[in-house]
Amino acid sequence: MNNLFIYIAYIAGTLFVAMGVAVLFSNWVPENYGQYKIIMAVVLILYGFFRLIYTYTKQKNAAKGRRME
Repeated sequence: MNNLFIYIAYIAGTLFVAMGVAVLFSNWVPENYGQYKIIMAVVLILYGFFRLIYTYTKQKNAAKGRRME
């Protein structure tokens, strides 16, 4: 069960990064939003990387027997 949550966390992080890249380079958001489109894409990408790094760190610490709060 614990492995399922780890996989879901990795998938969620990857999806956030992919959505950020898609928003940045596609026409999902109309062009008249300009700066908001870039800001939203950057926030999605950064949040995705944060989730990926946090999940990796949490998994690594759990393997060593330490608890991360």
